[in-house]
Amino acid sequence: MLLWIQSCNPDPSSIGLEMQDDLLNATFTDTVTVTAYSVEEDSLNTKNLIYNYLGFIKDPVFGTTTTEIYTQFVPSKNTVNFGATPQLDSIVLTLKYSGGYYGDTLNSFAIEVYRLSEDMKSDTSTKYYQNSSVKYYPENLTYAPEFRLSPKPTTKVKADSLMEAHIRIRLNDELGRILLQNREKFDTDETFKEFFKGLYICAKPLTNDGCLVNFTLAHSITGIQLYYTRDNTPYRFSFPVAKDKLDKTVRFSTYEHNYGSGDPAFVNQVRHGDTLLGKTTLYVQAMGGVKTKITFPFLKAFENKNIVINKAELIITNISSESTVHKAPSKLGLQGINASDGRTVYLPDYTYFGATFFGGTAKDNEYRFRITKYLQHMISSSVKTYKPSLYLVTDMAAAAAHRMCLYGTDTNNPYRLRVEIYYTEY
Repeated sequence: MLLWIQSCNPDPSSIGLEMQDDLLNATFTDTVTVTAYSVEEDSLNTKNLIYNYLGFIKDPVFGTTTTEIYTQFVPSKNTVNFGATPQLDSIVLTLKYSGGYYGDTLNSFAIEVYRLSEDMKSDTSTKYYQNSSVKYYPENLTYAPEFRLSPKPTTKVKADSLMEAHIRIRLNDELGRILLQNREKFDTDETFKEFFKGLYICAKPLTNDGCLVNFTLAHSITGIQLYYTRDNTPYRFSFPVAKDKLDKTVRFSTYEHNYGSGDPAFVNQVRHGDTLLGKTTLYVQAMGGVKTKITFPFLKAFENKNIVINKAELIITNISSESTVHKAPSKLGLQGINASDGRTVYLPDYTYFGATFFGGTAKDNEYRFRITKYLQHMISSSVKTYKPSLYLVTDMAAAAAHRMCLYGTDTNNPYRLRVEIYYTEY
């Protein structure tokens, strides 16, 4: 049998867990049956992330992923004197590189920018997900008919008086004139957001394999820069995404996964539900892409026995070696499933002992999780807090871009997805 579990160290004063003496007297097994298969991720909240990806990437296994951004802006200050007859010089959208990227930065992609026609909601009860959308006007606002970005995420260029790694997209002059002619809309941030609802910034795939580039929206460099002349003197007025710690704007990312161009075995398992393919290969993908569901069909065999789980580790092995283009995540995540309503929850091993002890960090192409406390609860407690299933996901899935193929549950494979358990029966 094969098992999916975690090791945990309860209270150091309590029996056993991961104490060497206990393990010497414990029974070892790595054959508890596990079934696993990969599925598409459910809704993933991407509202007000620290970083936002933009771009597209073609993956030989996972198909094509395209990322987009919706964001509001506010005036840098609510009082400004444009003068009686200000003359527009230009209007530029600036986006601050975070330094992160996924794929090959030698691959360029096209960017289009659209003005939103629908309000974005800032109340805490409203969430925006990887598949959400906000209505926008049909006219592309980029000054050039096709703006192409050749990413240079670590190269600093002059941003007015500063040297920062960022991109500059000149926008249609008409938008600049609209802003200059509506000074009265700047009196409060809220009246401005009602008037100018924000921008939709999207990537358009080209014939290359693409690249995803990471930007920091809540940064002083990111925003709309309005350059104008008043009384023959040049001025600049900014509309940042976030101008102070109150951060009154809303922004979110969307991720579109086109799996049709991916590997047939991947598509048949993830899109068409062929769960038996999980014996050979399993998958995880960030950006609201793919997660793996792990179930223990024979977990009840441990019930009604006097068993103490001394140590239990879930072991996951990456199939492919590290790729410079399609990188595996440096860390995976493991989610429990609430027995009463099906919500994903932290496992007790994480809650009691923290992220470092819980595990999931890559080492020598392998990931290990400790879930001893979870397993002990499943076989001992009459009140089930968790379902006998787990979700394997990428860590930081909303703001990361990694993906990975891992070995499935085939018992003939020594690198299979498995659980190693030390237990004592009394």
